[in-house]
Amino acid sequence: MTAVFKQVKSPKLNIVLQLTEVTPGTGDPRVFEVHDVERNRGFRVLLPARAGAPPEDQLHAAIGLAVERALLTPPEKVAGTLYDVEVTKADLSGTR
Repeated sequence: MTAVFKQVKSPKLNIVLQLTEVTPGTGDPRVFEVHDVERNRGFRVLLPARAGAPPEDQLHAAIGLAVERALLTPPEKVAGTLYDVEVTKADLSGTR
């Protein structure tokens, strides 16, 4: 599979994120590598199988919310490490 990336802004903090899906779109579960472009902090984001196939814009917003939550909780995230993050049902519904 050829890696395809997309840049989006996180919904609340407006952090520029580079998203790269590391599993095929039909993978179970889907996994994305996400990098904070400005500070080069990295995240391995898991979209659980139970999430189904949300529309692309909803998926990107949910990933952004999950990364924002990770950034706002200790420990402080630094460049050079991939932090594991899971998209929750609340992220997908946009209630967080």
